[in-house]
Amino acid sequence: MTPPEPIRVDLSALESSPGLGALLRYERIAGIPVIRRFFVVLTGVLVLTAAVVAAMWGLGRIGLLERAPLIAVFAVFYGLLGAVGFVWFAVGLSRRAKLALFAWTNDWAYADSLERVGRRGAAFTRITRPVERGVIASNDPRIPFELGVVHSVGTRDQGATMQRPFGFVELPLPSKVPHIVLRNRRRSIVPTLGLRGARMELEGDFAKAFLLLVPEGYEQDALYVFTPDLMARVQDLGSGAELELVEDRAYVYLPGGTRFDRPDVMRRTIEMAEELHRRLADRTARYRTARYRDDAAGALAARAGVAVGLGGQRLGGRGISLMAVAATTGVVILSAGVTAFALFGGDLLRSLGG
Repeated sequence: MTPPEPIRVDLSALESSPGLGALLRYERIAGIPVIRRFFVVLTGVLVLTAAVVAAMWGLGRIGLLERAPLIAVFAVFYGLLGAVGFVWFAVGLSRRAKLALFAWTNDWAYADSLERVGRRGAAFTRITRPVERGVIASNDPRIPFELGVVHSVGTRDQGATMQRPFGFVELPLPSKVPHIVLRNRRRSIVPTLGLRGARMELEGDFAKAFLLLVPEGYEQDALYVFTPDLMARVQDLGSGAELELVEDRAYVYLPGGTRFDRPDVMRRTIEMAEELHRRLADRTARYRTARYRDDAAGALAARAGVAVGLGGQRLGGRGISLMAVAATTGVVILSAGVTAFALFGGDLLRSLGG
């Protein structure tokens, strides 16, 4: 069998930081709102700094700083906080500009920010208003992927959960497959707490890093798709990688700090996307053929061309983020501590003093 032609991607745009002119052009082409543009934010920070300096000078003239020096400490703190915030904003803008130049150089689509895309992965459906930043979409048939970084804070009243930022790579599959999650034991991104299904222990070193979650009755499907060579490729992505198959999509999840703007990281990501797309297409293509028959789908579904039964299309239960549980527990403990101190703190301090 002839080996596939290697993917050639121009990484030159990622090898140097864009200048101020390129940054301003990027803001205009990407359609970034005026209020979020570089010079507008810089002007706001400078105006705030000038106001703080003027206020400090005025307070010094009337002698208030000598009587309450803590005011100066707070002023310096907020001044430094504003400076650090602006540097953080400028660095993020520069990194996204590099990603845009990279995408445009390779004739790929790019978006600075996307909301409510409606992706099907569990990491997306369990949060409200996910905002995707620095999204690249490839139309190369060998690597038809999308990637970006998701920022979101869930709200309890909308049935969503808090989720730390995470990177993602979305790959299409040739057909719908059972819902399978390759959960990372060390750092889970997909909210899997409370999901119902079979938890399959893996063999060898993979068991230390990953756990397979699959609907009951579809264990053989998971073993057929998640071969040892595929598992090794996912493990090569790093200690924070996870993989999810849902409907006709595969999602690779990565930590939010993944630097897609670095040439070596982008190169590994492109190679991973190409290899996973090829391997998964080969391993899941059987769901399109007449040789595969899901007994749980039923005769009616089979006549309609449905390859996977309803029970296999989604893991049951409601996934909950461990981060949300930890945050909620922390708030409850803090509230209980504050309440207890308010009720009994005075007596305790008097007893210690007496």
